[in-house]
Amino acid sequence: MTELDEARTSTITAATGRDAGKQFTVLEIDPMTKAGYVLRFNSALRVDSFQALIDEWREGADTGEPPIDLIMKTLQGADAKVVHALLQELLDYVRISPDPQHPGVNRALMLNDIREMRTLGDVLLALVKLNFISEV
Repeated sequence: MTELDEARTSTITAATGRDAGKQFTVLEIDPMTKAGYVLRFNSALRVDSFQALIDEWREGADTGEPPIDLIMKTLQGADAKVVHALLQELLDYVRISPDPQHPGVNRALMLNDIREMRTLGDVLLALVKLNFISEV
């Protein structure tokens, strides 16, 4: 079995601009790594409560607010360098099927695979939902 076979996953298909048709598979993060992300994000985002942050994300998702807007609101006032590094690390848990003609062929995400901010927001929101919101 591969890592992809054993982990919970979520797959989204991009619909915007240059990313249209690309499929992104978000992988489950192991509990120890996830705990480290929570601690580091809380510190970088300067939030008092992880639960309050999750509640805010859920409320925004329920109202249909665009994912990138939710993410940008969350990042206001955060330590930009730390958040950037954490987001890059989180994207290690995303695989891509770049060719819509061959959706079963996937690989690790590379720096230029995501070309649209909307797609980045959708992928990050899927990561958060699978790994952080679903458990709270």
